[in-house]
Amino acid sequence: MSSSQPLLDVARSSETSASTLPKDPKDDKSTIVLITLLGLFVDYGTLSAIIPIAPLCLKNIPQTYIFVLFSSKSIAQILFNPVAGHFVDKHHTNIPKVFTVGMLLLAVSTLVFGVGLIDSGALSDWGLYYFMLAARSAQGLGSSSVLTAGMAAISNTHEEEERGGAMGVAMVGIALGVLLGPPVAGGLASLLGPATVFWLFAAIAFLDVYLMSALLRKNPKAYDPIDPEALAREKDDALEPFPFTTPRLILGLTTVIANMTVAISEPMVPLFLNNVFGYGEGKVGLIFGIQALAYLLGTPVFGYLSDVVCKSTLIIFGLAMQAGGMFMLFSGGEELWVICVALGLLGVGISAVDTPSMPLLTFLVPPKFFGRALAQGDICVNLGYLFGPLICAAFVADDSDSERFEGLADLNGLACAAMLPLMFLC
Repeated sequence: MSSSQPLLDVARSSETSASTLPKDPKDDKSTIVLITLLGLFVDYGTLSAIIPIAPLCLKNIPQTYIFVLFSSKSIAQILFNPVAGHFVDKHHTNIPKVFTVGMLLLAVSTLVFGVGLIDSGALSDWGLYYFMLAARSAQGLGSSSVLTAGMAAISNTHEEEERGGAMGVAMVGIALGVLLGPPVAGGLASLLGPATVFWLFAAIAFLDVYLMSALLRKNPKAYDPIDPEALAREKDDALEPFPFTTPRLILGLTTVIANMTVAISEPMVPLFLNNVFGYGEGKVGLIFGIQALAYLLGTPVFGYLSDVVCKSTLIIFGLAMQAGGMFMLFSGGEELWVICVALGLLGVGISAVDTPSMPLLTFLVPPKFFGRALAQGDICVNLGYLFGPLICAAFVADDSDSERFEGLADLNGLACAAMLPLMFLC
């Protein structure tokens, strides 16, 4: 009896030590990337899902007001992004709370959006329009925290040499949202009604919040920065004014123009395809799938390359692809293959610009400014998506003149080309 007791003690001791062994931090890092990916998927899925639904639900509303509805989410996001960045910098260990608040607001506003579509018959055309405008603006408030807090969490928990790849994987959520949003929305709306589209995205948002709470229950320190001592030393200066630097200004302007290029092509190409080829929504959606698929495939590739190649070089490559795509877009007249190739170049180009831009922003500032730097990146993306539809509303909303399409595309291509030499300063 006495001889077996030491053996039992050893066994219990080994079990206790095994249970207290630290878990592989790579598991938590992967979960953080997955949570950010899902959040970005919901964010950009709700952004693109409205494209096939709004024109059908608001048939009697002028086209210009539809473009304003599309832009309203970006406007709200631009206004609230600095607040989200400020909170991330002030409360580094509370990044999960900032992300959760954003996801919950995004989920609730998306649910409300769906409820409005159910009772659309009880509202006038303008009543439904203003209801959708308010709900979409609320989505923008929630979205402002998703990218900023999600990317800040990846920056805090990943070393510099792996940060670009992790951000690239997370940004696959953007590509999936843009790629799947319109076809999923169109299919569900025709089968089960337009409200089910937004209920689906709201359910995924709630699932994302649950995953984060489960991760924090398992490891409360999962979101803690890699170097908490360095962060503690900088905490006293965390709220000092965000410094102005020329490289960040150039990178921000590049991001605006690159995303504006995509935002301009989105309303112009369907109008052109309908006017020239007589294509309906189905064929237009398939052709636009080329751009979204190129973006989806390019995002993880350029994320990985941003860890091994100069990030500015990748952005220059992306700008060149976008300039070439815009110059080609309407230059082929009635040659459909030219438009398809141009859309492919635009998809590759925007993935080569956006994916390295986020990690590059974190390299241009110390960790105490990660939140505000990433908020700047998100603001620039949304400025591009804000200006694009508004420019189209002013120039080509009700115009079928192919020369005007080509002229606006060429001007945008020249803007991309003009940024190429400036990027060498970053």
